[in-house]
Amino acid sequence: MMRSKIGILFFVPNLIGYARMLMAICAATCLPTHVWAFIILMLLSMFTDMLDGVAARKLNQCSRFGEMLDILADNACRMLAWIALFVVSGEKMSKLDAALCVIIPTMEWVAMLCSQIVAFDEGKHWKTNHQNAPWIVREIFRGGFWNPIGALTIAGIFGLPLAKLARVCKLPPLCLLVLDWAILLLYIGRALGARAEIWVITSFFDKVLEADRNPPGSSSNKLDKQKAN
Repeated sequence: MMRSKIGILFFVPNLIGYARMLMAICAATCLPTHVWAFIILMLLSMFTDMLDGVAARKLNQCSRFGEMLDILADNACRMLAWIALFVVSGEKMSKLDAALCVIIPTMEWVAMLCSQIVAFDEGKHWKTNHQNAPWIVREIFRGGFWNPIGALTIAGIFGLPLAKLARVCKLPPLCLLVLDWAILLLYIGRALGARAEIWVITSFFDKVLEADRNPPGSSSNKLDKQKAN
């Protein structure tokens, strides 16, 4: 059945995506004073991220627009979390955290751009386009992140800035101790995420350079097509 463009915009999974964006906007208005309200809204957005994929499959409402909207909402929320850490920490922020607030969001947006260009060009979902990746990257993506390594990676990507933000707040000593151990674990997950992002970016530029080395219309490109036929 033919889908209308307006109808796609109002698919249930896409409505969830709009709601996540709205939660991010509401969370931003909580800063810099209501830090816990910000964290709660961000966690709510993170958990509702699990619902749009389920709704898309159950209702047969999968779409490229919804896929892009989901990733945009993810990146916007994570970037906002790092910005919040920068704003709330102020002069108390360490040089490491200041660097992470710049490096990580930048790497996430570049990786998103690279993965979506390749996915659109090859007609594959970005989560399944990793057959030639190193073992650890394939493990991260296995089952759409539904595995121990994938879960740790997602927890690190979403949770590290929020946990560090909570660390800035006044908490009992026992809570701080537990949070410090949690942050250490989240650092491991974020490092796994960085490994996957670096692979996505480098493999994309490898394809770009390969295309430049063998442009359409060149003799080598024609020879490759003849061999394929």
